[in-house]
Amino acid sequence: MLDGYPLREYNWKDWVLMIASSSLILQVLFTFIGANLAPLILSTFSSGHLTLEALEQLLIQFTVFGAIASLPLTLFIIHKRKIPLFNRKQLTKNESYLIRGVSKKDWKFLLIYIPISYIPYLIGQMVLINIFDPNAPVNQIAIESLFEYLPMWQLFLMIVVVAPITEELLFRGMVLFQGDTLEVTWPRVLISGLLFGLVHSPTDIFSLYTYVGMGLIFAYAVRKTQSIEVAIIYHFLNNFIGFIQILALRYFIG
Repeated sequence: MLDGYPLREYNWKDWVLMIASSSLILQVLFTFIGANLAPLILSTFSSGHLTLEALEQLLIQFTVFGAIASLPLTLFIIHKRKIPLFNRKQLTKNESYLIRGVSKKDWKFLLIYIPISYIPYLIGQMVLINIFDPNAPVNQIAIESLFEYLPMWQLFLMIVVVAPITEELLFRGMVLFQGDTLEVTWPRVLISGLLFGLVHSPTDIFSLYTYVGMGLIFAYAVRKTQSIEVAIIYHFLNNFIGFIQILALRYFIG
């Protein structure tokens, strides 16, 4: 997988399996399963005493397990079907630097691109906050609420590790590339950003800007480097910063 598979067009089976293994679908599926199994599980292990809080916590666990399960399942599908997503440029170990599929040129681009894209992005958020005084995005509220119920390692795994990899493989790897070429067109960049924003449930201009904007930033990084790995790195860094901010607000400031 790290060597990179020969470029080819994606077919409908690739699309169906990649979407079906996405964290979005698996979270819904696991939540549905949990909703049906939770009463049985709790009645079995709690001597018949069911509480609404216990049911809620168990459903949250099922949802998180669905999100985490998406990573090994997605990687298995990529490997089994040899979908050309990782190391599309088929860089050798010597041509790669630190991470397979990322060259020294790609790292130099990231070192410049991250600050010159992220800082204006944050400024845009502050401007919108001052103009509209919006509520926190629904997706952000949902994530922050998980810190009350789940152990830190599960949250870190889901937010910082799983989400950057699985989301980039789908929204950048599948949407941006036609499969049989390294070139990425501007319409695909726009579509990738919009889809990424929409699945994060935007409810106002601020949340739309937050997620569509970040999706476009990730997409441009892929277009420039022709590498899905650079978007995963950037996404990882973004989520890691957000994770640390939530921890700081909850346990040190709040």
